[in-house]
Amino acid sequence: MSVNLRGIALIVVAFALFSLVDVLMKHLTATYPLPQALFFNACVSLIPIAGYALLRGGPRMLATQRPGIQLLRGAVGATAGAGAFFAFQRMPMADVYAILFAAPLVITALARPLLGERVGARRWAAVLAGFAGVLFMLRPDEAVAGVGALGALLSAVCFALSAVIVRRYGTSETAPSWPFYGNLLAGALLLPVQPFVWVAPALPDLPLLLSVGLVAGTALLCLIAAFRMAPGPVVAPFQYTQMLWGVLYGALVFGDVPDPSLALGAGIVIASGLYVLRREAWAL
Repeated sequence: MSVNLRGIALIVVAFALFSLVDVLMKHLTATYPLPQALFFNACVSLIPIAGYALLRGGPRMLATQRPGIQLLRGAVGATAGAGAFFAFQRMPMADVYAILFAAPLVITALARPLLGERVGARRWAAVLAGFAGVLFMLRPDEAVAGVGALGALLSAVCFALSAVIVRRYGTSETAPSWPFYGNLLAGALLLPVQPFVWVAPALPDLPLLLSVGLVAGTALLCLIAAFRMAPGPVVAPFQYTQMLWGVLYGALVFGDVPDPSLALGAGIVIASGLYVLRREAWAL
C-alpha cells in the first residue's frame, strides 16, 4: 500500500472513530448532563494523547513555546466541542454533520483577514454557495432551525477558528501539543462545574464514559498520523466520509432518516468544501 493510501485509510478510520464518539456522547447525554460527559471525554482522552507524545519523543513533544496561543486555541476548541455535542443532543447526527461541514468554508472566509492569504473569486463563490446550502438545510423561513442548529453553527465557526490558529502557529508547536493542551484546558474549566451537575454513573455506563475519551484520543492520533503520512490536499477531502458514518449510525442506532432537503443542502455544502480544498491544493 502506498504512503498516500495509508494516509487516506488513517483519516477514514479517524472520522469513523469521531462518529463513534458522537454516537456514545449522544447516548450518554440522554442520561448524564453534558458538562459531566464532556469532562470525562476531555480527561480520559489525555491518556492516549500523552502516551503517544511520550513514545514519539518524550516530554519535549508536549512542550510549548506559545502557552497563550495554546490556551486560546484550547478555549476555542472546547467551545467547538461543546457546541457540537449540544447539537447532537437535539438533532439527528447527519443534520449536525451537514452544518459542521461548513467549517472549511469558514476557514476560507477567515483566511484573508486573519492569515493574509489571497482568496480568489472562485473560492469566494464556493463559500457563498456552501453557506446557501446551510441556509437551505436550516430552512429559517419554516422555523426549523432551533437551538441545536445554533449550537452546530457555533461549533463550525469555532472549529474554523481553531484550524486558523493551528495554521498560523503550527510550525512552532508539536502536533500532539494542540489536542493535549486543548483537552487539559477543557477538563480544568469543567472541573469546578462537576459538583453542581454530577450524576453518579451507573455501573454499566462506566465503560462507556471511559471509552468515549479513549476513542476520541485515538481518533485524534489517527488524524495526526494521516496528515504526517500524506499531503494535506490528498487526505483532507476524505473528512467528508463522516457524513456516511453519520447517516449509518443515525439510522441504525437512533432510527434517523435524512430528509430530501438535508440531502440536497449537504450535497451543496460538501461540493463547495471539496472545491475549496481543490483550489487550495492548486494554490500550493
